[in-house]
Amino acid sequence: MYSLTNKNSLLLLLFELGFGIKFHIIGEISLSELFLLAYVPLFVLPKVNWKSAKELRLLTWAYLALFVFQVISEYMVGNVLSNALRGLAITVVSYLHFMFLAYLLVRQKSLILVLVLSQIMMKLIFGTDFEERSVEEIMEGEAAAYLKFYLAPLTILVFLFASIIFYRHRNFTLLFSVLGCLFILLGARSSGGMALAAGLITYILEHLAFIKSRKKLWLSFAIACALGYGFYVYYVNQVLSGVITSGNSRQLFLCENPYNPLELLVAGRSEMWVGWQAFMDKFWFGHGAWAHDTTGKYVQMMYAMHGDLRGTPPDLHTFIPSHSVLVGSGMMNGIFAFLAMAYIILFFVKRGVLSFMRCEKAYKLVLVYYVFDLLWRAFFSPQSHFRLSMPIAFAIIFVIHASISTGIKHKNTIQPPQPDDGRIVRR
Repeated sequence: MYSLTNKNSLLLLLFELGFGIKFHIIGEISLSELFLLAYVPLFVLPKVNWKSAKELRLLTWAYLALFVFQVISEYMVGNVLSNALRGLAITVVSYLHFMFLAYLLVRQKSLILVLVLSQIMMKLIFGTDFEERSVEEIMEGEAAAYLKFYLAPLTILVFLFASIIFYRHRNFTLLFSVLGCLFILLGARSSGGMALAAGLITYILEHLAFIKSRKKLWLSFAIACALGYGFYVYYVNQVLSGVITSGNSRQLFLCENPYNPLELLVAGRSEMWVGWQAFMDKFWFGHGAWAHDTTGKYVQMMYAMHGDLRGTPPDLHTFIPSHSVLVGSGMMNGIFAFLAMAYIILFFVKRGVLSFMRCEKAYKLVLVYYVFDLLWRAFFSPQSHFRLSMPIAFAIIFVIHASISTGIKHKNTIQPPQPDDGRIVRR
C-alpha cells in the first residue's frame, strides 16, 4: 500500500531534510528554503487551477493580507530593515512550504507516511538545537531539554509512523495515550499531553459505531475529560509530595492553585502572556519584528512571573518575549496581522476537526495529533514554527479534508483532478 521508492517520495524526503542544511547569506537560510523560493513560483503556482480552487484562493488571500499588514507595520514603526525582512521571510516561506507539500500530497496521499518519516530522520540526523527555548526551559538543564525537545517528539513521531502502517491494530490509540501519560510523568508535559489527548479522542472516534446517540457521544468525551483531569490531579499530587521531580515540575510550586491547569499554563508559558501585554501596549502596529526590549520592561515582567528566579537574563531575551506564533504576530505587527494569522490557523483547525469522523482509519491518529500539534504551536511556540513545522500540519489537514470533501475514495494515491472538476491542480 505504501511506497517509499518513487521519485516523489525521494523528493519529499530530501526536501524536508534540506531544512537541516543551512547557509549564511545575509542571514541564515536553509537549502530547502532556497529550493522553495526558486521551485514553487515557477513549477507549482502556475499549475494551480485558481479559478476552481476556492479553498486555496481563500488561504492565499489570507497569507497575502498577513504579508501586507506586516509591510505596513514595519514601515510605521520604522523597524531595522534586517529584522523586518526576517519577519516577512517567515510568512513567504510558510506559504511556499505549504503549497509545495500540498502539491505533492494531493497527488499521492500515501506521502503522508514519507512526510512523517522525514521528521523522524531530521531528528536522527540533525538532532535538536534547542534554540528559542522559554526561560523556564532554559533553567531546567540539558537533560530535561533532551527529553522534551528530542526524545519525546522523536518517539511520538515513530508511533505516528507505525500507526499508518499498522492501522488495523485495535488498541494502538490507547497505547499512544499510555505513551503520553509516561512522558507527562517524566516531565515532557506538552508532548505527553498532546499524545494523551490525541490517543483518547481517536479511540472514541474509532468506536463511534458503538455510540449510536449524540448523548452517548458527549458522555464519552466527558468521561475522557474526567479521566484526563484525574490523571492531572494524580500528577500534581506526585509532584507536591516530592515523588516526581523531573522536567519542569517546579512550575507547580509557582501556582497558588496547582490543581488549576490554566494557572499552570500561565506559569509555564509566561512569555506568551508577556507578549500579549506587549501587543496591547502597541495595539495597532506592534513593535516590529524581533524588536528589542530597550527598557527591560517585558523581560522583567516575564521573570517576575517565575517567582524568585534570579540572575542575568539570557541574551535570547533582549528581544521582547512572546514565544507564540499567534500572539507574536500581534506583538510584532499589530491587530491586523494578528487577525490574519488567526484566520490562517482557524482555517486549518476547522477543516481538521470537521474531518475527524470521516477520515479513514489509517490517517485518523495522525490527523487528530496534528490538529492538537497545530494549536499548541500556534499558541505556545516561537515564530519560526510558522515556516518549519506548522506547514506540515497545514498540508496533512488540507489534503485529508480535500479528499473527504471531494468524495474521492483513495486506495494508494490521489489522482490529479481534471481541470474542469473544481479541484486543486490542473494537468
